[in-house]
Amino acid sequence: MSRWRWRGSVALLAVSMAFVILPLLPNDDVINSDWPAFATGARLIVSDPGHLYDFDTQTRVQLQVTGGRVLVTLGIGGILPFLAPAWVALLAVPFDALGTDLGGRLWILFGLACLAAGLFFATRPRPPTAILPGFAAVPTALLLLNAQLDGIVALGLGAAFALWSRPYLAGLALGLTLVKPQLVLPLAAAVLLARSWKVLAAWAATGVALLGVTLALNPHWVFDWLGQTRATVQPGSREVDLPHLGVLLPLATQTAAIAGLTVAAIALVLLLARRRRHDLSAAASVVIAGGVLASPHALPADLVLVALALALWGQAKWFDWLGLSVAAVICALTPAPVPALVGVLVIGWVCLRAAGLVVTWTPREQAPASAR
Repeated sequence: MSRWRWRGSVALLAVSMAFVILPLLPNDDVINSDWPAFATGARLIVSDPGHLYDFDTQTRVQLQVTGGRVLVTLGIGGILPFLAPAWVALLAVPFDALGTDLGGRLWILFGLACLAAGLFFATRPRPPTAILPGFAAVPTALLLLNAQLDGIVALGLGAAFALWSRPYLAGLALGLTLVKPQLVLPLAAAVLLARSWKVLAAWAATGVALLGVTLALNPHWVFDWLGQTRATVQPGSREVDLPHLGVLLPLATQTAAIAGLTVAAIALVLLLARRRRHDLSAAASVVIAGGVLASPHALPADLVLVALALALWGQAKWFDWLGLSVAAVICALTPAPVPALVGVLVIGWVCLRAAGLVVTWTPREQAPASAR
């Protein structure tokens, strides 16, 4: 390893360690994240399951979670609502049982651990240091600051790639992606078109199991969740996906535009992935990054899956990682529709790079003087 590469690895390791240490610091405020929404869901699914997706009930419970602090979320009832599938609330129950503060910190560390494991599986059999560019990127900072679920999705995707030769296990691993199913639409279409029936069967079985548990506990949860999903698409939110551009159109055409852009993005991602069908890592990278592009709802923290895609591809250069981190900062700090425009550009770049349509020039290494 060259001196510069060694120094770079040390720097990335230091950044990664800082990400892990941050949730342990007393000045880190877990209330100022998405954790109150998950904690609200966890408390309601235990104490008042019939009103899991009722905004009025969520408002009352969330005030208990935050200790009376009011969180104002753009256009959604003045709270940070729980809009995830019911099984996410079940997952959050043991964390919330430890208290809002400790449970939130452990929830964040759990997500970071899942992300690290997902990157490790995705980069096998390369050295463990191969995970550092992806873990030390800005999207990971957004993941931990927002206490989001993408680490679990990354673990499912990375493990599925590592287990692809064992299709049933790969399908079971993909079950983890169902905590945020909107981010894997192109992957589901690709598995179906590739006729990977064993993977699909195991993946579907996991979904049926999760659905069965929620239906057994409360048959209304699934329908309530589906009914509230439209509330996630807000015109002023910092979305990074292509379908979000549909909200810029007149209200009467927004739903059709979002659906049309979603289908078009899925089709485009599949066409790009098909170009690399003989290179599993490249094709998987296109489909994973394209999942964020085609999602009807994707926020800056979801760019961590684009980092996973670059790590899995294994041929990303320094400017790819730098571009992703700069784009993530812009998406996190600028008002809509800038994040959507920047997100589409950076994710499109990653998809084109992994698809082999953008090839960068790499200078040949000079031969040693003794060989001339």
